[in-house]
Amino acid sequence: MAIHKIDGVDGDANFPKKFVTLYASAACTKGYFVAITTDTTNGLGASVANATAGLVTDAANALTFGVATETVAAGGIVTVQTAGKYENAYVNGSTAIGSALTGPLNSSGTTGQADLAAEAKFGPVVAVALEADATNLADVMIIDQGYF
Repeated sequence: MAIHKIDGVDGDANFPKKFVTLYASAACTKGYFVAITTDTTNGLGASVANATAGLVTDAANALTFGVATETVAAGGIVTVQTAGKYENAYVNGSTAIGSALTGPLNSSGTTGQADLAAEAKFGPVVAVALEADATNLADVMIIDQGYF
């Protein structure tokens, strides 16, 4: 299956967004951060799942790159936002305005929840919080990792 990529301005012209459509090798939940998996159904790098703590040994989840825009079951096709503003992403309860966010921490992370980059041993910053969390949800600016 080919990867379908959409670039440009979607919705509010002040907040350009970027999306990619990929195979969900496990269930994906709307608002959760997702990561590339090692599933080979559509070739390496073409499958995703909710980002899981411990995917990378002794490190933050280095394969986290975006947020699922819909909830789908394993084996479905999911649209992932890979850049731009996302409202109500699942984040660490200590998130403040301007917090740099990375994938779930290896030792204490929660599936699909972005953690504070300051506490990570490794892993790219995938988003920056635009507001403090409210019950583990916050608006974020997703940083384009350039994968798709």
